[in-house]
Amino acid sequence: MKRLFLTLVLLVVLPLAAFAQTVETTFDKPAFESTVERANEVLESATASDEALEQLRKQLVSFRSSAAELKEQALTKTEPVQDRLDALGAPPAEGESEAEDVAALRDQLNKQLDKAKAPVKAAEDLYKQADGLITQIDELMRHRSTARLVAQNESPLDPRQITAALSALVTFNAELWAEVTTNLSNENRASMRIGNLMLVTVLLAIALLLLLRSRVWSRRVQAFFSRNASARTAALYGFIGSLSQLVLPAFGLFVLVQALLLLDLFDLRGYFILRSLGIAGFSLYFASWLARSLFVATSNQGPLIEIDESLTGPMKRSFLALGLMFALRAMLDAAAVGSGQSPAFLAAIPTLTFPLIVVGGIALFRIGRVLANEAQVAGKQENGNPFLGRVATIMGNICVAAGIAGPVLAALGFDSAGNRLVFSTAASLLLITGFYIFFRLIGSLTGYTGNTATSAGDEDESQRYGALFRVAVGFIMICIALPILALIWGARLVDLQEVWLMARDGISFGENRISLTDFLTFVLVFSIGYTITRILQSALRTTVLPNTRLDSGGQNAIVTGTGYVGIFFAALAAITATGLDLSNLAIVAGALSVGIGFGLQTIVSNFVSGIILLIERPIKAGDWIEVGTYSGYVRKISVRSTEVETFDRASVVIPNADLISGTVTNWTHSSMAGRVRVPVGVSYGSDPRHVEKVLLEVAKAHPMVLLDPGPAIMFMGFGADSLDFEIRAILRDVNWMLSAKSDMNFEIFKRFSEEGIEIPFAQRDVFIKNLDDLKKFSDSSDKDSSEKEEGASTTSEDAGIDGQREHSAAAKDNEDDTVSDDGGDAPGKV
Repeated sequence: MKRLFLTLVLLVVLPLAAFAQTVETTFDKPAFESTVERANEVLESATASDEALEQLRKQLVSFRSSAAELKEQALTKTEPVQDRLDALGAPPAEGESEAEDVAALRDQLNKQLDKAKAPVKAAEDLYKQADGLITQIDELMRHRSTARLVAQNESPLDPRQITAALSALVTFNAELWAEVTTNLSNENRASMRIGNLMLVTVLLAIALLLLLRSRVWSRRVQAFFSRNASARTAALYGFIGSLSQLVLPAFGLFVLVQALLLLDLFDLRGYFILRSLGIAGFSLYFASWLARSLFVATSNQGPLIEIDESLTGPMKRSFLALGLMFALRAMLDAAAVGSGQSPAFLAAIPTLTFPLIVVGGIALFRIGRVLANEAQVAGKQENGNPFLGRVATIMGNICVAAGIAGPVLAALGFDSAGNRLVFSTAASLLLITGFYIFFRLIGSLTGYTGNTATSAGDEDESQRYGALFRVAVGFIMICIALPILALIWGARLVDLQEVWLMARDGISFGENRISLTDFLTFVLVFSIGYTITRILQSALRTTVLPNTRLDSGGQNAIVTGTGYVGIFFAALAAITATGLDLSNLAIVAGALSVGIGFGLQTIVSNFVSGIILLIERPIKAGDWIEVGTYSGYVRKISVRSTEVETFDRASVVIPNADLISGTVTNWTHSSMAGRVRVPVGVSYGSDPRHVEKVLLEVAKAHPMVLLDPGPAIMFMGFGADSLDFEIRAILRDVNWMLSAKSDMNFEIFKRFSEEGIEIPFAQRDVFIKNLDDLKKFSDSSDKDSSEKEEGASTTSEDAGIDGQREHSAAAKDNEDDTVSDDGGDAPGKV
């Protein structure tokens, strides 16, 4: 079945591809010249309407696209000729010659190439001509849009404007009521209503149920599914339940509109008003949903934005005010269309919109103040997010500024500027908060594993990939939001199309052109190559190499080398797939190589040293090495540096050049066996041969000591305080050196105690000369001290309170002197 499906796909796709290659683009040059002439006249007069300019622009865009396709087709015809010329090699230099047949062929090919390039140049001229006219039309329309934005009209607070606006609104309502009464009395429409009565009744019942009971149903279904669900699943159910409280009532409103349309009571005015009810209702429901999602806690999680409970109600009402503003504005626009673009009603729209601008400005001001203040408080908290705090502060300040400036500008007569400022800021706020809710949903789904049985390493890995996924989703959401924000703030759809064409056509670098398609191709091919490399590395590490006789260091070298080679070829394949010609960059790279060489010589040296380490393998992962003052295990060898984990659990990054050029002690390079030395000192009264026997028994009894070659006891010499011995033994695993040395010391202390062998310690005898003179000096100091005390006592009797304080201080000093003098007798006592 699968093969049959692939065969059918090939049978359908291949003929279509061949047909697409054979069909050539045609260019209607007379029509293009006529369009160009008309465009020049329109641009010179600058009196055409915006609709006429848009229509003219569409025609020019079509011609420009045809010219671009014509150029691509012409270029494909020049490629074979150019390849033949390149095969002939470079033309001979001045004063040199080449074979006659080669020269004749070169001349013939040059003529063919010039002939093939003529259509290319013609198509390029047509493209530039159309593109220049499109640019002029865009500039004219942007100039008009700017002029309308800064134009000052009559203030909506003018009583005459208010009277005219109310009159236009009353007239429209009267005409709408006349439509209803006329259609009610129409017998043909009455019979149609009777025929649709059953369907209308069913639709009205469904609409009322959805509008009145959908929120209750959503909560019950959400509670039922979230009852025994994990944290991740509960978050998903919570979002779906919350979203259903928006979708179901909006759908109910849509059903209600369809039921009212089936009654056939309205003509043009009523039809557009009914159609606007869907947009108006969705605006209200969407604003209410945003407020609940942002500021109201649910059973599964708290509010997305933490604010004071006293501010929750005002924030919900402010969002509802924004929704009401958009709803009424949609109905006003629909009424303008339904009135047949009546001049009186169009003139009344700025005045009728002014109350909406005021309501929206007040709502934005309140929302902005809360966002800015609460964001500053949250940013100072320990678990606050500084980035989100800054974004919320900026958004809050923008909302406050728009909430103040918008109504003021509209009151002064700049209704377009005030309208744009308030409505665009409100729409941007609703859009950003909607994306933020969706992003927090992604965080809830990817930030928690939901499996308590997973290990800490698996949980960290899951959270790491979840964080990367959230970053990717955030980037995609930003790419989606930016064009929408541009449209909200006045950009035209054709402006976005021009940006897309620029990205698609690319940017020229000399003879090379890098486009968005080339970039995506590069990313796709490199990602495929990188993935294949990682899969190959994993297969080598887990399946192939463990079955060989290579040690862990050799396996690690092969896996690492495979990764570097695979990434190199993946990058080479990606560059080749984009069609970039790197020959022109070779000259620039050669010119920069000298300067870069001086600046990056250390990095290049480390890179080359890393390659040498991977090939020669003087050290490998897991080795115990000593480099300078550092000693520890090799954990990772990369092309620039080597990571060594010391015995203090500190990671030391050592440049590879130091490992190649310096002295490195590798304890476990060729064998895990290594010698341990245990120095021991005994007193001079001990029997050296008996000590040798005891130490030899201790060494042989240790399980890590090899008996072939066996341990040896060395009499190192006569020390200042002891006879110095040393145990020298070969351990099976040198990594246990410290443990073996410690075990032997414990056993030596035990055996020496049993055998009566004394372990000496340093002793010193201190002799003090002239001890009698020192005693005489001490006695004279004591006599002087007593005389001072008698003089201080006589002075205190004639003095007041101040004299007593001085006596106390003097007595204290004399007491300290006495203690110091007594302390001077301590060496004598020794």
